[in-house]
Amino acid sequence: MQEEFIPFRSIGLCFSGGGYRATFFSLGVVSYLEKIHYQNKPLLQNVEAISTVSGGTLFGVAYTKAAQEEGFEFKNFFQNMYNSFEPTKDKLLETAIAKLNDDAVWKANPHKKRSLINAFALTYADMDIYKGDFSLYEKPPTDHLKHVCFNTTDFSFGLAFRFQNTGMFGNKPLNNTQVNNLKNEIALADIVASSSCFPLGFEPLNFPDDYIKNQQSTDYKSLKSLDRFSNGVGIMDGGIADNQGIGSMMKISRQRKSRKHDLDLMIINDVGSFKMHPWQPEPKSVNEGTTIKGGLAKIMSYFTVKPMYWILLVIGILLMTLNSMEIFKGQAWTALYILGGIITGIGILLTFFGVVAGILKGIVTNRIASLFNKNVPEPLVDDVLSFKKLSLGLVQRMLTERISSTVLMVNDVFLKQVRRLNYRLLYSDRDLRNKIITSTVYELNGEGTAYNDVFKYNKNITPAPSKLLKNVGLTASETPTTLWWDGKDIAKGRMDTLIACGQFTTCYKLIDYILKLKKSSATQDLDFTEIDILLEALLEDWKEFNKNPMFHVDALKT
Repeated sequence: MQEEFIPFRSIGLCFSGGGYRATFFSLGVVSYLEKIHYQNKPLLQNVEAISTVSGGTLFGVAYTKAAQEEGFEFKNFFQNMYNSFEPTKDKLLETAIAKLNDDAVWKANPHKKRSLINAFALTYADMDIYKGDFSLYEKPPTDHLKHVCFNTTDFSFGLAFRFQNTGMFGNKPLNNTQVNNLKNEIALADIVASSSCFPLGFEPLNFPDDYIKNQQSTDYKSLKSLDRFSNGVGIMDGGIADNQGIGSMMKISRQRKSRKHDLDLMIINDVGSFKMHPWQPEPKSVNEGTTIKGGLAKIMSYFTVKPMYWILLVIGILLMTLNSMEIFKGQAWTALYILGGIITGIGILLTFFGVVAGILKGIVTNRIASLFNKNVPEPLVDDVLSFKKLSLGLVQRMLTERISSTVLMVNDVFLKQVRRLNYRLLYSDRDLRNKIITSTVYELNGEGTAYNDVFKYNKNITPAPSKLLKNVGLTASETPTTLWWDGKDIAKGRMDTLIACGQFTTCYKLIDYILKLKKSSATQDLDFTEIDILLEALLEDWKEFNKNPMFHVDALKT
């Protein structure tokens, strides 16, 4: 055991991605740490570091901003946060779409590209809980929060890009004097948008273009003159590289150790689901209709001058000519002139468009052929051209299966594998023994996994999780990964259940952690007097949570 290890002296909190599910589970975690006291003060006061990702950043930015304000009171913050996203009043998506369609918004923000994620960023900027810029963290006025890190991913080097107040801002390839000079101009709302814009749902923000309003400054112009920043750097979802913010927290702990001592406890709050919706193949049978070649030929056949166009033209001219010769009952009929003129006009228009379309077809065909010859390696030409013999139904099935499996790989398989690797890295670090709590949203919902029939509860914690508590946990854990509430979420009261789940799961995990500390041979020399007082208070709350899982949520709302 390290000599300086003192449980609960300095705590780091990680808040994972996962949309609103992450945001409000995080709010529950922190609200319980504020409730439970250790050494005559809220345990939350011992939190010195926060690392957040995606939906966790929606909470993390709001909390770390409020915690540094003069006269900060947690209950006021809780109510402001709650009211900002209260399901029946939440207009985040609706407002962002309206901004995207409003020309005036983009005229007022000419530095930003017109995109959905920038519309979200501007919507966040209108919310009081996200007003301000990164300069708020330059000199933290309290001892409570010394380190904040909001995680994103860069799309130039594929590395974590960290908006942090200690350690390197950004990452090694994307950090320089100009970036450090500009970082305090970055709006908190843009950081929230950057961290929470998940792939396929949003596009990346462009750094520094979308972030810096004053693009006439020397630092901005100097940065843009560099090759790596000349076209901008794509920045988006921190969950791509590390959806739990573990890597950043480990860096913070090592940074502290080099100066004084590392963190004494890391609480990893994770709402990432272990479940996947299995990939479903398309039906084996396909429509054996026309081939690609046949379909293209049919389409291209419309882009030419057809005999029918000439026939219409001849009929129209002939009708007017014969009418002028008074062939029909010895006189010229006005109606026949009109009819003949219409038919002639249609024939002329169709012929004209056919000629133009034929010319354009030739240009486009030559262009496509040129691109094909330039970009398809010669050995693959025959293989690619062989696809033209396939039926459209078969090609549709092939494309659908490729797209659906790729989406599943990016959004589930890849992220879950990275998640496993990050946890393996965390738990294999000997310096962190007895210093980790992993708290998951689904841990107390009573459901099994693909790996276990049920989660193994600590039998030394009594009472066992009640049916009511597990039902609340299940409702919370089934919340979809979105940045909006739908009718089902409102009907199930998911916002409140997520907050409650964060609270009672934190209570349970702290009890579990203390009991394991007391059994560990590495901690036998610790003075457990204050820890036992904390344990007693935790056990009382655990009993109350089992009777009424919502009791502390209700207390904070009133």
